[in-house]
Amino acid sequence: MAQSTAEIGSGTVAMQGKPKQDRGSPLVNFLRRWGTIVVIVATGIGFALASPWFLTLSNFNNILFSMIVSCLVSVGLTFVVVGGSFDLSVGLTVTTTSIVTAFLIPIVGPWLAIVGALFVGAFIGLLNGFLVTYGRLSGIVVTLGMMFVLGGINIFLTDGYQIAVDYKETAFAFIGQGKIGFVAFPVLILLAVVALMHVVSTRTKPGHYIAAVGDNPMAAYYSGVKVYHWLILAFILAGVMSSIGGIILTSVSSSAQPVGGEGYLLEAFAAVFLGATVLGKGKPHVFGTLLGVFFIYMVNSGMSMVGFPFAARQLFSGLILILAVGANAMLNREEIHLKFI
Repeated sequence: MAQSTAEIGSGTVAMQGKPKQDRGSPLVNFLRRWGTIVVIVATGIGFALASPWFLTLSNFNNILFSMIVSCLVSVGLTFVVVGGSFDLSVGLTVTTTSIVTAFLIPIVGPWLAIVGALFVGAFIGLLNGFLVTYGRLSGIVVTLGMMFVLGGINIFLTDGYQIAVDYKETAFAFIGQGKIGFVAFPVLILLAVVALMHVVSTRTKPGHYIAAVGDNPMAAYYSGVKVYHWLILAFILAGVMSSIGGIILTSVSSSAQPVGGEGYLLEAFAAVFLGATVLGKGKPHVFGTLLGVFFIYMVNSGMSMVGFPFAARQLFSGLILILAVGANAMLNREEIHLKFI
């Protein structure tokens, strides 16, 4: 009987058993690894044939620009899902940090306002993580409650009105409205942040420890991993990523809106679970989430150009979430299904 060991932290987990063999036909194995990318490419070709304006550099830039906030939220949510929990408050965190940014700019200036917004996002994540771990509460229940709390705070702070940012704040406006060459500056911020988060998730101990907690928290605990600490870090990363999205959103519109962040939640979950099927991983990962968000916004752009109504686009967002979760379940069909939350 073959035996292998995997080191996690200061401990070692021993796993005995026969090596897992890759079963299935070559076609099935190909589709498991490349199927999602093939669908993305085929969909793009279909829209390019249906509309001469779809496959243009201008439209590509528009897709990247429109997906910035959603992608940041989705990447942050990826860490929480990898850690084995859920965060339903990421969308409202965008709204809250956007409001905080707009409020603080005339008081402390744009740069300290950005720091304050990042701190608020990190604190929301810290509070969520603390209640889920040391509070022993369900991640769904805690973050659902946090979503309602933040919604109430947002309305209280703004009285239901938008908070405008002075147009004289040109340096702050450049964050969301500036360009370097023909590329929008916030797109460059997005690519840099996503690249950093990809490195964190795949090349650093925190990324590996968060994944270990999500795979098997008990095994991680007995291997010396501080399970609670790393799950809390995952929630903090989600809060910080949402706050970056809130800052950029404020800069793009030169204002903060009291509502609207809820829409990012559905897109984020759809992107995370769709991205889990990219390259046959079967588990959420940052690169897959990036492609998942791009696919959702590419389809929305294509459907708009072809003439599909808004209701059809909403229907697609819901269906893609169900199909993505179904495809993810197929990739992990060998595992015993014991999670029903």
